[in-house]
Amino acid sequence: MINIAKDRNFLQEVALQNLDDGVFVFDKNRKILIFNPACEQIVGFSKKEITKSDYSCLDVFKCHTSDGSCLSLCPGLELFRGKRSKISREYLIKTRDKKEKWVVTNYSTIRNEKGRVEYVVGVIRDITERKTFNKEFIKYKTLSTLGLLSNELVHEIKNPLNSITIQMLLLEREVNKNGLRSRKEINEVVRIIKEEINRLNKLMKDCLEFSKSGSLNRKYEDVGQIVEELLSLISMHADLNGIKIISKTVEKCPDVLIDKDKLKQALLNIVLNAMEAMQCGGVINLKVAKMERYLKISIRDTGPGIPKERHNKIFDLFYTTKSGGAGIGLAITQNIIHAHGGNIGFKNLSEGTEFTIKLPLT
Repeated sequence: MINIAKDRNFLQEVALQNLDDGVFVFDKNRKILIFNPACEQIVGFSKKEITKSDYSCLDVFKCHTSDGSCLSLCPGLELFRGKRSKISREYLIKTRDKKEKWVVTNYSTIRNEKGRVEYVVGVIRDITERKTFNKEFIKYKTLSTLGLLSNELVHEIKNPLNSITIQMLLLEREVNKNGLRSRKEINEVVRIIKEEINRLNKLMKDCLEFSKSGSLNRKYEDVGQIVEELLSLISMHADLNGIKIISKTVEKCPDVLIDKDKLKQALLNIVLNAMEAMQCGGVINLKVAKMERYLKISIRDTGPGIPKERHNKIFDLFYTTKSGGAGIGLAITQNIIHAHGGNIGFKNLSEGTEFTIKLPLT
């Protein structure tokens, strides 16, 4: 009779065989030494054919990016350099039957008695279903938003088109005159036509930007570092406008699976809106805090606040109270945060407004 309490190897083997996540171990030559049943199910290769052949982890997983290019450097191999002990990546693999699957893999090291990295352990999870659902949900949400606002979109396009039609009739009238005496009037008509065409081009560009805002290229990133990059980008502009920016980031800020550029764009939209609201200067507090299940980013300003009658509209596409504004910035911001599986909200304070973003840690 086996004493499980004493037989640690047996207990570890049972746990490894029954894990829902795939577990594999490879050496610095990328030779796979351990391959549990969950791994077999994910990629379609058996442990026997992998461990008894010359297959490397590259041959088994064929890790690549969404554009089809092979990963330039295996995340697991980075650990053999000894600079890090853990690393996580999200990427595509190709199974034995040539199907593509999205996976997220957490890598960690096994060191020898001298402290050198001997092996790397990968814990892999199939997230294809989740990624597909998120992609379809964001696509549906984006199309639904555009659909609900189709009347506003038609109105926005109709106005410059009517203006162009009228101006073209005026131009035609002047051209048909024998003397072309009113060159000044013709130049004015041409100027207005150009302005209206530019308005249409900008509107189409804004719509295209919104439609792409939910498409992410995610990696595990340090949000604190992103905030620092954002501050270096806007600090000079803030100083010129008499605005002081105070930032505070939690120590040892955990890496979060995000699209760095998209998140930076979302934060920038909020900060720029806050700066525009404080025409006579003020203070912006930007704070990153770690909660139990999510990372919380708060952006608080000392501006006039948002009137109650606008609370239900500020995230609407094309809604703006600024002269010449497109009303697309906060709509894009919300779409980006929702695409990350997060939430965004705001509240008026005794002085100013606070926007809060919550990004899931897993």
